[in-house]
Amino acid sequence: MNENVHYYSISRVSEITGISPHILRYWEKHFSFLKIQRDPAGRRIYSEGDIEKIRYIQKMLYNEGYRIKGVKKNFRIAYGNEKKEKYASVDFLEKILRRIKEIEKCLP
Repeated sequence: MNENVHYYSISRVSEITGISPHILRYWEKHFSFLKIQRDPAGRRIYSEGDIEKIRYIQKMLYNEGYRIKGVKKNFRIAYGNEKKEKYASVDFLEKILRRIKEIEKCLP
């Protein structure tokens, strides 16, 4: 595990989010994008990214009235768009790099 990342126990995440541990375990089973790691003793440990995903689920279910299926669909859409944007940025930077190399060839 990364030394720079802070990990939280399920009880601490429950305190932070206000969601009961049994609900967190339930969500872990039903949301495949919520991949909780375990420490050497087998206890669940949550990263900041996991807590962010939990807050997303919480907002969608409790505030926006989505059901589990809707949350899964929205997460796929949001995550898919994020991936597309990332790859579009990489493509754009690669094009710039090719142009710079073309310009370098033209210089004395």
